[in-house]
Amino acid sequence: MKTVGTSFILLLIAGTISAQNFNVERIQRSAMAYTVSVDLEVEVSFGIQSTDAKYRAIGTVVSADGLVIFDGSDIDSDDPFSQLAGMQVNAEPKSIEVSFMDGTRYPADFIGIDRFTKVGFCRITAENPTKFTFLEFAQRNDIRVGDWFLTFMLLPEFVSPSLGSDIGMVSALLTEPEEFILTVGFNDLEIGSVLYDTNGTAIGILGELLNPAMAGMSPSQMMESFSQMEDFLPLLGVVDARKIQRLIADPPARGTIDRGWLGIYLQALTADIAEFWGILNTGGIIINEVVRDSPADSAGLRTGDIIVKLGGEEIRVDREENLSIFQRQIADLGAGAPVDFTILRRHNGKVDTLEISTLLARAPLTPSEAPDYKDSNFEVRLRDMVFADYNIYNLDRRTFKGVVVKEVEQGSWGEVGGLVPGDIIQTIHGKRIESIGEAKAMLIRITEEKPKEVVFFVWRANKTLFINIKTNW
Repeated sequence: MKTVGTSFILLLIAGTISAQNFNVERIQRSAMAYTVSVDLEVEVSFGIQSTDAKYRAIGTVVSADGLVIFDGSDIDSDDPFSQLAGMQVNAEPKSIEVSFMDGTRYPADFIGIDRFTKVGFCRITAENPTKFTFLEFAQRNDIRVGDWFLTFMLLPEFVSPSLGSDIGMVSALLTEPEEFILTVGFNDLEIGSVLYDTNGTAIGILGELLNPAMAGMSPSQMMESFSQMEDFLPLLGVVDARKIQRLIADPPARGTIDRGWLGIYLQALTADIAEFWGILNTGGIIINEVVRDSPADSAGLRTGDIIVKLGGEEIRVDREENLSIFQRQIADLGAGAPVDFTILRRHNGKVDTLEISTLLARAPLTPSEAPDYKDSNFEVRLRDMVFADYNIYNLDRRTFKGVVVKEVEQGSWGEVGGLVPGDIIQTIHGKRIESIGEAKAMLIRITEEKPKEVVFFVWRANKTLFINIKTNW
C-alpha cells in the first residue's frame, strides 16, 4: 500500500508540473468555437419493448459544412450483448440537436457510426448557408510513454461554464491486439473528446481499445466472461488523427456498406493444433468452410487451408478470442481491395505453401443495417434476411426465403396473435414472401381488403407453423 500511495503522489506531482506546460486558456478559447454538445433523442427497442431515451455527448465540428463527430457507443445497434437475448437491440436516433458553447443551436441529421472506433457522425442542417469554424487534426508519429495530453469534458447542463479541462499521460504504446496509444488519467465519460499535446495541436480523440474477445462471441462465451472483470474495464487511449481523417473523408453512412468481405468460416491456429499438425507457424487462420460464390471461393481457397500471411505480414492469431483482429483487417481493407494471402495446404502428410490473390467483396449487411418496414396495423417491424440469419440457423441461402420479425409492439394484433421477434415469415395470407418489399406490398393490400383474419406461415426454431391473427379494423 505504501508503494501505491507513493506512486500516486508522484503521479499527481508530475501531473501538476506537466499541466504548467499547457496554455489551457489559449487552447480552450480555440476549442470553444468548434466544440459542441450533441443532444440525441433515441428510440431504443428490444423485441416487444420500446422506450425513448436521451443522450448527451461532447462533439467536434470537423468541416465547414457542419460535419460533427461524437461518441456513438450509446446508440450502437451492433452491440454484441444483443446476442444474449437472441435478438437485436436497436437504437434509432429520432432527433439530434447540436449546441455550440455560445448557446447557438442547430438541428442535425444522423449519418452513421464507425463499427470499430464507435465514432458517430451527424451533419448540422442550417436554414441559411453557414460556414462553421472547424477543427483539423494533425498526425504525430513521435508520441512516447510519459507524454501528456489535454482534453475538455462536457459538464452538466445546470453548471456554467460548459467545459472543464483534464490532463492524462501516455502509459503504454500497445502493439497487441493492435497498435494503440494507451493513456492513464482520463475517464470513460470523456470518450470522444479531442486530445491536445503541449503545443495545442489536436492529435486525435479519446477512445477505447475494444477487447477482441468480446467481438462476435456466443452468448455462452459472454456469460462465462462476466466473471472476468478485466474484460469490462475500459482501456482508454488515442484514436489518432490518421484514423479520424480517414473517417471524416468518408463518413460511415447508414445503409452504405463498403467493408471488405472474404467469405469464409474460420478458427484460430492455436499452438496445440499447430503442434498436432507439425506446423511451425505461431498463428494463422484455419478455413472451416468457404462460402459459395465468395471472393475466397473465386480465389480457390479450400476447407482446411491455413492462412498464415496477409499482404506479406504474418497473422499472429493463435487464440479464438483474437479472430476479430483478422476480421477487422479484412473489413478495413474495403470492398474491391486486392489482397494477397500466403496459405498452407495439407495433403498426404505434406504441407504445401501457396500464394493466392483475390479481390474482396462488399460485406453482407448486419441485422441492424438490413432494410426494414413497420406495419401500423399489426404493429410489427420486419426486416430482410441477412447473411447472419442463414449462418446462425444453418439455412440454405439459395432456397430458404422470408423476412424476419424484428419488433412486436405489446398488446398489438401481432403479439396477441402469436408473432414473436425472431420469427421468419415465409408467407402472408397465402402469398410467398421473399423480401421486405414483397412483405410491405402484401400488408398494404391486406389493409385495403380488410379480411377478418390473416394467416402467417412462419419458421421458428427449426419448426414451421401457421399463425392465424384476428383483425379489428
